[in-house]
Amino acid sequence: MVIRLILGSENPLIVDIKDETPMLVILRDLFYSGDWRNMRKDFEEHKEIYEDINKLEQLEEKIASLNEIVYEPIVWSEVVEFLDKYGITPEKIMHGTADGLYELAIEYADKNQTEIAKDILKFAIKLDKNYAPAYEFYGSLLLEENDVEGAIKYLTRSIELDPWLVQSYSMIGEAYYNIGDYEKAIEYWEKEIKLSPTNTFTYFMLADAYSKMGKIDKAIEVLEKFRETSENSIIALYELAELYKRIGNEEKAKEYESLIMEIDPRSDPNGIEIWAKVHLKKGNYEKVIQMIENVVKSSPEARHLNLVLAVAYAKTNQYEKARKIIEDLKEDDFWYLYGKREFFDELLTQPEKELCGIK
Repeated sequence: MVIRLILGSENPLIVDIKDETPMLVILRDLFYSGDWRNMRKDFEEHKEIYEDINKLEQLEEKIASLNEIVYEPIVWSEVVEFLDKYGITPEKIMHGTADGLYELAIEYADKNQTEIAKDILKFAIKLDKNYAPAYEFYGSLLLEENDVEGAIKYLTRSIELDPWLVQSYSMIGEAYYNIGDYEKAIEYWEKEIKLSPTNTFTYFMLADAYSKMGKIDKAIEVLEKFRETSENSIIALYELAELYKRIGNEEKAKEYESLIMEIDPRSDPNGIEIWAKVHLKKGNYEKVIQMIENVVKSSPEARHLNLVLAVAYAKTNQYEKARKIIEDLKEDDFWYLYGKREFFDELLTQPEKELCGIK
């Protein structure tokens, strides 16, 4: 279908709006950041398209800008079909960039259309062999698919191109960790922390890797360094207490457990469950009940802490309340409940578990 626009009476601008016209706007935005001039340079050999680009640019100047309203959504298969039709390969897009492709790949990945996202990133890498974010993103997708070797290859290339891609170091460390190469995982996580000392999670993964290698002193060193800027981190204190126990330093372990008990857990929401666990082991059941009831009441998203309440209720002979929580979890989140078996085994006796309805 063709719609002909005739603008002006003297020397009129004649623009034919064809089925392929929106695709030209897509290509302009996807490869050239909205710049008709750079796009025109890559289409000089395609006379008809070249002329259409000129007319669309004039149309924008005379009427209104052409934007995503003209074409949304971008369907990658249609883009590829158009490029194939005119023999336009990534290597022929000399004046474009990969930025738009990267953003489009994110959109497809967010919709769980991973294979299409990967195809887009492959195109981006062919267009610009030095575009580090595409290698990083492609590597992350491979890591999600458990293709560790492929992930390491692409992620390593990304930091060769851009040594400041912090997330790549993190993911390479994760890849090596997943295959049990803790020494290599440590190497990359150490580099990550040097670049970004505030990446909290990496300190714990680094300490865990050292621990798995039997280097408990190094694991302690990592977490003690973390505490220099996060003194009241309940998780760090708990992990350190456990590590000190492993090397036989019971005095230090007790010191850190005491520090946990003195902290207001509302200041460290991620550590509330650990705080409660320490208090439960010390028999401070009423304190746990009071705190957790208030937290759950004020923060509905903290419903998982009801599990802690169930244990505290059982310890104070409030079995009906405990059973009600367990029954609700069985209905709403069975697998979460199943995954907490060790939590119950550690804190409740077999008769107590039976009275709560835990088999």
